[in-house]
Formats: sequence, C-alpha cells, structure tokens
Amino acid sequence: MAQVSDQEVKGMAVEVTPGLLAKYDKPGPRYVSYPMAPEWRADFGDADYRAALERASEAAVEPLSIYVHLPFCWQRCLFCGCNVVISKRQDVSQKYLDYVYREIAMAAEALGARKTVKQLHWGGGTPTYLTVPQIEELHGRLAAHFDIATDAEVAIEVDPRITTRAQLEKLRELGFNRISMGVQDLDPEVQRAIGRNQSEEQTREIFALCRELGFGGTNMDLIYGLPLQTLETWERSIRAAIDIRPDRLAVYNYAHIPSKIKHQRRMEGFERPQGPVKYDLFALARRLFLAAGYRAIGMDHFALPEDELALAMDERRLHRNFMGYTVVPAADMVAFGVSAIGEVGGVYAQNEKRPVMYYKALDESCFPTLCGIQLSEDDTIRRWLIRQLMCNFYLSFEELTQRFGVDYGTYFAREEADLAEFYAEAFVERRSDGLHVLPLGEVFIRNVCMVFDAYLRKPGHFTGFSRTV
Repeated sequence: MAQVSDQEVKGMAVEVTPGLLAKYDKPGPRYVSYPMAPEWRADFGDADYRAALERASEAAVEPLSIYVHLPFCWQRCLFCGCNVVISKRQDVSQKYLDYVYREIAMAAEALGARKTVKQLHWGGGTPTYLTVPQIEELHGRLAAHFDIATDAEVAIEVDPRITTRAQLEKLRELGFNRISMGVQDLDPEVQRAIGRNQSEEQTREIFALCRELGFGGTNMDLIYGLPLQTLETWERSIRAAIDIRPDRLAVYNYAHIPSKIKHQRRMEGFERPQGPVKYDLFALARRLFLAAGYRAIGMDHFALPEDELALAMDERRLHRNFMGYTVVPAADMVAFGVSAIGEVGGVYAQNEKRPVMYYKALDESCFPTLCGIQLSEDDTIRRWLIRQLMCNFYLSFEELTQRFGVDYGTYFAREEADLAEFYAEAFVERRSDGLHVLPLGEVFIRNVCMVFDAYLRKPGHFTGFSRTV
C-alpha cells in the first residue's frame, strides 16, 4: 500500500507508513485517567469516597466540575461501549432520577461550603430521553445544591433522532450553552450496519435549530473504523460535516472489543477497515478539516480557530478530563449516576454500574461507589505529565520542577532511555526547555505516553485496551 500523507496545521508533511502502523498500532490506554481503570481497587468504597469529598471541601473557593450520567436510550447502537439502559418506559427514568437526587444531596453535604460549579455536563446514554419536566427538575435539583457560575460551560449530549424543539428550548432557558451530537457516520449503509439510522436531514435540522436558539457551542462526534466504511463514503460524510460546520468535532477511533462488549458481535459479519486502511480514514478527515479551516486539538479533536479550545492549545493551557478536552480549570470533578466516574480529593471513584446496586447503596445511605483508587505521589506526577503531552504536546521541565519538586532527567531516567526509539522516529524532540511532541508523534501520542505509564511495566498488566491508531 502507498504511504499515507497528512498535513499538519504548521504546514509540515507527515508520512505514516504501513511499517509504522504495523509497529505502533497496538492496544494501549486512551489516558482519560491515570492510573487507568483496570488498576482501580474493588475494595475502594463509601468510606474512601466520603473521605475524598471531605478533603475536597477544604478548598472551598475552588470551582468544581459536575458530570451527570443519564443512561437511558430508546434502542441500542451496536458500536457503543457506554453503560446504557435500553427502555421505552418513561417511568424507569423517574425512579432513577429520584435516586440521583439523593446522591446529589449527599455529595453537596459532604462538600460543605464548596459549591461553585464552572463546568456541568449531562452525558449518557441519551440525556434527551428525559421529558421536559424531568430536564427542568434535574437542573433545579443541581442548582439548589450548587452555585452554577454565570460563565460556566453547561453542556449536554443529544441524539438528533429523538431530541425535540421543546427540549432544546427548555435547555437553553436553563442556561445550557453547548450541545454535543453523536453522528458517527452519515452513510446509510454504515448506519444500518451499526444500528443507528440517522438521516443527514435530521442532523442538519438539529444543528440549525441549536443555532437558532442561541447555543454558543455545537459539537459533532464522528467515528472511524466502523463496518462498511470506505474512503469514498467517509469523504462524503466529512464534507457534509464541514458544510454543517459545528464549532468542534471529535473523530474517535472505533474500539472493537466484542469479548467485552457483547452486542458488537452482531456486526462481525461486516467488513471493517483495519490497519493502514483504517488510518487512511482518519488521515482523510484530518486533511479535509484542516483545509476547511479547523485546528487540530489533542489527538482526535478539531475546533474552529476562534474556539476557546484552539486558543487554549496555542497558550498550552488545554486540559482534559472524563468529559473531554476543556479549558475549565476545575481540579475536582464530582460525578452522579450509575457508572459515573469522579475525580475528587486525590482519588478516582466509579459508581455502581447496575441500577439495582446503585439504588441499594443509596437506600443504605452510602455512596454507590463500585471501585476507585487513591493516587500516590508518583501517580499524581505521571498523571500531570501525561495530560501535558496528550493536551498540549509539550512538557515543561521547569513547570514539572515547580509543581512537584522533581528533576525530569533524574526522576524519569528510565523513561528517557525508552524514549530514544521515539526520538529516532521523530515522534518527540528533547530541547532545553522540555519535551516537544512532533507532528508525527501527535498521531502516536498514546504510544508516547505509554512510556511514562508505570503500571505497564508490571508483570501481568492489563492488555485489553483499544488500539492506539
């Protein structure tokens, strides 16, 4: 196969050869957290999370991020790896919300005077599964316990197939200012293969309505590597996305893990692009988005040049949490609902994944914590370093020392030896001020970050990650 050419924002040509893909396209973490979830402890529970919230309460003037997981969907999309509940009975969502309200009240009490929220995100599932009164009530419960800042980022994920004008009007009235829409691919054959039939007309209409109602930010999610995708059909979807012109786009790598996500087995009769063919899809999307004026953000996002993500990346102040790339400087994220993951008081904590167990814990006046981990000092250092590389493609030696009191060359001597391979591949360059990820390294940024992952050095470490490219 011919070499795949890609064009970076800086005007530098990037050649990703089949040889590079064969060598480096392997299972690896996405680093939405560090340590990754397979390292979290099952004996981490209510008392541990309660203590973390109490520690977080001591920083009373610091802002918070809040995530609410709303797992309900009308039907299952076969590619999806999210924790969802498939039901068309509206009453099940009301019972669930009643329990979420209990969790919100418990967390607010534990956080004491720490109430200011700078980022609020409703994810799923399909948050617009909720009725208009339910949307209003949930927001009201949150606002009753927390102070949502007037300049907060207030975002929600919506499904264009079921979201109504009445829902969007209510969301806008409540202060929601960012809408994220799953699209995945606009080709009808691909949609049939993945069980998500969403017409281009529906997608265009919902974007137009969001703009009419005054939402300040619109996001579109696409996925490459899905069954039946070809360069020709994918290009039509990308050009349609460019014409719709959302403020931000995410182009995610499809993670096919049928051993873990059993409903993905229903797609195994369809051919999927893999290896160099799969990367060709991402390279094509990247070229077209950059040519249309978008900026590349992190490893798989794009934003219009005036978007705050693009401005933050220029200034090397981009952040990343479980809600994605952000400019919000909130160190702690409190999460509500089944399977929701919080990052607070120096711990990661995930809620019970099954509603019945989530309800049982709250009935016993316990936080519904399934698992978690208390970060060590080494975890905290490595988490910060990995986030700097993943978000800003840069690591400042001086800032590392200022924050943690460690010298890069001494603390990461072993990792430096392992980076020699990536220096030789022109993935990374070490300069006097720090590590600079080069354009080719941006494609393989997960591989670069794996060098700094202490858990991957342990015998018998978890290997069931999605592929890095």
